Amino acid sequence: MAYANFLESLLADAGKAVMSFPRSMTSRIKGADPNQVVTPADVVIGSRLRGQILAKFPEDSVIDEESVAVRGTSSVTWVIDPIDGTSNFAAGSPLFGVMVGILRHGKPVAGGVALPALSEMYVAEVGQGAYGNGSRLKIETDGQLAQQLIAYGMDIHPSEIALDCRILADIASRCRGVRMSNSIFDCMMVARGAYGGFMHRRNRIWDCVAAHVVIEESGGTFSAMDGSALDYPNPLTKTAENFSILACAPGFHEAMTDMAKQ
Repeated sequence: MAYANFLESLLADAGKAVMSFPRSMTSRIKGADPNQVVTPADVVIGSRLRGQILAKFPEDSVIDEESVAVRGTSSVTWVIDPIDGTSNFAAGSPLFGVMVGILRHGKPVAGGVALPALSEMYVAEVGQGAYGNGSRLKIETDGQLAQQLIAYGMDIHPSEIALDCRILADIASRCRGVRMSNSIFDCMMVARGAYGGFMHRRNRIWDCVAAHVVIEESGGTFSAMDGSALDYPNPLTKTAENFSILACAPGFHEAMTDMAKQ
């Protein structure tokens, strides 16, 4: 079954709904991690997406970052991040997105990302390519890493700042410049070819699945930062698991995994 058209409709609706909220909002910390915040918009958009998915695919499972997972009877699991970059959104920054990914038997098969404040939409399905605002995406594999902008996502964990800074220093010594929105915006810039790569050490499954399909269908490589393949078997059991991610053109993959080995 083709998912691309439904994903486009789903994300377009969610994007409009997100933009109806005030451009800056009060947020609260989720749990013990001060990097994890939520706003009323996250909850509303997550519920909206979940309801639309289950209305059309009632047998499927759904993982929503802001809600309890729904276990279905089919082999398909939808993975929702209602607002990725919530801290940005809450502060009034346009660098946030809505993400929906689809797994079948734990393998990514389709995904979409809306950047509603920028009027951008990215949709991909395995074997069908990736598209940004309707145009086919193709990551170039030539060029030198020294000519590239590289994005690095960094949450603030005091015990890990030194590690992040060592990795950042290595990246900065090998590329044209470092960028850091700490949101799905950075990963989509890789899909567009604006950035040569993106790395982030701390992600959950809802940060990964949609981006995974978009990057690979754009001709890029999406892996863990050590270069190992990412897989999501039994996805409903993976909601507390941490994933590192590396998205880049294939020609930069070896060099970027080397930078991550600290």
